[in-house]
Amino acid sequence: MAIDTIFTIGRQYGSAGRRVGSLIAKKLNIPFYDKELIALVAKDSGLNEAIIENADEKVANSFFQSLLVGTNPFGAFPLATSNLGMAELPLNERVFLIQCETIRKLAKKGPCVIVGRCADYVLRENNDNLVSVFVTAPLDYRTKRAIKLYEIPEKKADVEVIKQDKKRSHYYNYFTDKKWGFCENYDISVDSSILGIEGTADFIIHFDKARREQK
Repeated sequence: MAIDTIFTIGRQYGSAGRRVGSLIAKKLNIPFYDKELIALVAKDSGLNEAIIENADEKVANSFFQSLLVGTNPFGAFPLATSNLGMAELPLNERVFLIQCETIRKLAKKGPCVIVGRCADYVLRENNDNLVSVFVTAPLDYRTKRAIKLYEIPEKKADVEVIKQDKKRSHYYNYFTDKKWGFCENYDISVDSSILGIEGTADFIIHFDKARREQK
């Protein structure tokens, strides 16, 4: 059976979600998008890549945002721009909406792996060929990886990991009507510390194979 799956990978900081997604793409010989999305969004929007990167997976601390507390237009009215024109939205909101269109274009081209960027939510109507994954791991496991890979001082590692998780949670919750990391929002949630990075990638691939065989 030919692979037609779009894998979206949500992940806790330090859980190796990006590595898991990259391995899935490599094993299935399909495109992988994480930071690669920045160049594509820049091309689609005409904005400078540095500007896109600065706004990537972030929510602006703006007066506009403060007015929206409790009435988030993206959550209450999914993927809408409320009554404001695109040009009047803060940069982060504009980048998000352009990024949504880029993600949809990539999904239409065929199977791929997309990390973060609320891709599971953006593609939520692609139920037939979407597998949404959330990669998690215990805090101590993620802290050790953060110290080793990102050279974070050991004394500050726990705080930094939790801080990055809060940023991802804030971003996801702001732009969707779901809660980041809640298992009911994903097809599968998996602890990468149990099977290891490659084992987790294989587990997700086998899950997708079983899912397709049930069709």
